[in-house]
Amino acid sequence: MSPFWRRVWRAGMIASIALVAGVAQAGPFSCAITSVSAISLTYNPASPSALVGSGTVTVNCAKSGSNTATRFLEIGAGTGLNAAGGQNRAASGSSLLGYALRRDAALTAAWAATAGTRLATSVTSVNPTSLTLSWWLTVPAGQPVAAGPHLDTVTLTLYQSDAANPALTDTSPTTATLSVALAVAGQCSLSAPPGAVQFNYTSFQAVPATATSAFAVTCTNGTPYTVTLDATTGTLLGLNYQLALSATGPRVGNGLPQPLSITGTMPAGQSGVCAAASCNASQVRTLTVSY
Repeated sequence: MSPFWRRVWRAGMIASIALVAGVAQAGPFSCAITSVSAISLTYNPASPSALVGSGTVTVNCAKSGSNTATRFLEIGAGTGLNAAGGQNRAASGSSLLGYALRRDAALTAAWAATAGTRLATSVTSVNPTSLTLSWWLTVPAGQPVAAGPHLDTVTLTLYQSDAANPALTDTSPTTATLSVALAVAGQCSLSAPPGAVQFNYTSFQAVPATATSAFAVTCTNGTPYTVTLDATTGTLLGLNYQLALSATGPRVGNGLPQPLSITGTMPAGQSGVCAAASCNASQVRTLTVSY
């Protein structure tokens, strides 16, 4: 063989050896989501604070080959079964309770399906590896939802690759589901308690004296309730009076403050009992909201 061909043959051998050495370095992880925390919380529509919960996603990575190749992972979260305008919502019939998924305890980083909003991590090891990633859920305060269990299911998508930004190269991502259960208990509150029903009366006056005090009741949407007084008649300083509610009988909450009032009346022509130029007296009545 001429010297020229020997040089070509040697160059070809060197190129082949280099190619085989590159392939020998490969031995990627194969990762899958093995568990997702289901979240179950109780929501109070009357609370002034947002409801916050948290959970985890566990990813197990099997290893092919004993090397330190890095595997890049991203987990995206969908908007669930009842979303509108990108807003996650849990449903109880037609009642919808909005919530949001977050990647940080400060609740500032959205967890969603698009680039930059996925849970991201990487693993570099010669051994099989298990990874646990934390996430948070927040439910804004003041939503006028109905009582009952509000449910949703969110699809999680795992992208993986030996290159950064795995969603760009993973053509067969795997999925898992996150279950959301938000219980809303039926309840009512005196969101604006009544003040005093204050009469001003002159002995033997020709017209009745009246006084009114307003209040408001807030009940979970769809919650039936009634409002009653412990007594609707009484006597102050020898003056008889009557009390009446602006509405009686069963009512249904709508999640918002519902205005009501107490009206008091002192009939005309009463003398009263007072040894001074003017006298004052008071009684306590009990207002009860039953639900």
